[in-house]
Amino acid sequence: MKVQYRWDLFCHVVDNLGDIGVTWRLARQLVAEHQQQVRLFLDDFKSFSHICPQVQLRAAEQTIAGVQIVPWARQLQSTPADVVIEMFGCRLSDAFIAQIGKALRRPVWLNLEHLSAEALVDLHHLKPSPQIGGVQKYFYYPGFTDKTGGLLREANLIAQRDNWQMQPTAKRIAMRTLGLPPPPDHALTLLLFSYTRQRLEGWLHAMASSERPVALWVCPGPVMSAINSWLDMELQTGQITSRGSLSVYALPYVAQERFDELLWAADVCIVRGEDSFVRAQWAAKPLVWHIYPQEDSAHDRKLDAFLDRYLADADTELRDTVIHFWTAWNRGLDLAPAWLEYVDSLQALQRHALKWSRALQTQTDLTSQIVRDVTRLQDSRSAVAAAR
Repeated sequence: MKVQYRWDLFCHVVDNLGDIGVTWRLARQLVAEHQQQVRLFLDDFKSFSHICPQVQLRAAEQTIAGVQIVPWARQLQSTPADVVIEMFGCRLSDAFIAQIGKALRRPVWLNLEHLSAEALVDLHHLKPSPQIGGVQKYFYYPGFTDKTGGLLREANLIAQRDNWQMQPTAKRIAMRTLGLPPPPDHALTLLLFSYTRQRLEGWLHAMASSERPVALWVCPGPVMSAINSWLDMELQTGQITSRGSLSVYALPYVAQERFDELLWAADVCIVRGEDSFVRAQWAAKPLVWHIYPQEDSAHDRKLDAFLDRYLADADTELRDTVIHFWTAWNRGLDLAPAWLEYVDSLQALQRHALKWSRALQTQTDLTSQIVRDVTRLQDSRSAVAAAR
């Protein structure tokens, strides 16, 4: 019988939708699939409302999808739960940390780290870090091997995806849900959710000059300004405009379930941040990851580490095609030559994306692993206490 624990999740929103996106999926899955009690401490309700429209921005406390949601400052008056998770190393208040140290039954304290394909995460996963007062905090790493915590994946996600993609009118349904007209049935559809970048003009012109119609679904964000500059107009949310073969759709913010459907319906997914990066892999579609740039170029190492895993069994031609376009996108290079090469390889890229997604499905999902490891740590503590 599964033990029910009380969980405190803390999310300090830095990358708008990436941090809270991962946190919200984890919180909901803990409740829905593992029957846990979850309290979420959050410092940016406005960003949260972009992926969870029903959130009340000024509520002192609210419950959505079984998750209790409270403002960040409430930790000052809160008693720690059985499990405390710092999402991405967010700093808890000194008062709350002191409460952890004073608890008669100390909580399992995890720091859920950023996703990485680097080999070092295998070495550091679940390693304890002694804190003041003798409390242990464990570093928990999502990842792509069985030596990590795996990836977020709901139990029914793949079945939902497959059922959705079997619909011949999936793209039409995705657009109709957003109140937008569908693209032509034979159009190439791209979902663009990226950071801003320079030198988009060559890529946009290449799509506008394409023999095949192209539908570019642009998610809200600063990249829209660069596209508007090329369009020489201010395309507003919910509007569509065309240049040659290219139709640009300015999408609204959508709930996570609708975002998944957009990924499933697109032919190519260009994504940023951890949540959309993982969901694009579960969509089993050709993807490009616009990684968040870091001053010490750590993002280059992370990007290379993922590509090494993603392309480990790819042939030389496919490997070169992916690396060429991903490198051009992440280093601000002219995209047109790499894009034309990429489009010519779409069928091979699709087969590879599906093969990769199926391989990842052999892992136990991140939420299930966290529940299992927390239970093991709690049982170990109980055994030690009983032996005293």
